[in-house]
Amino acid sequence: MGDYLASRLVELQSRHEEIGDVRGMGLLRGIELVKNRETREPWHDLGALTTARCLELGLSMNIRRRPERGSVWRIAPPLTVARPDIDLAVTIFDQALTEMKAVVAKRTGR
Repeated sequence: MGDYLASRLVELQSRHEEIGDVRGMGLLRGIELVKNRETREPWHDLGALTTARCLELGLSMNIRRRPERGSVWRIAPPLTVARPDIDLAVTIFDQALTEMKAVVAKRTGR
């Protein structure tokens, strides 16, 4: 299941420039959120908004916001997770990130 989760997250990364890196092992994964993939500048505001929206949609995940480490979501599903659960989580995350990017763009003109 760890390989499946990783492949779904890399697929999500290919659709969202704001996902700078997907890393981890097994079912413990980190998703780095950046303003720019080249500079790796963290995008804390978008991370906070997306995390809150995920929770509203039923996905509980947390984000670490440290200046030296950036904005990184930690994903650690239970060892008994099934493919449909991973698919639902990725769908929710995709929806939340897409919606919150639009909110930030409207606020900042970005």
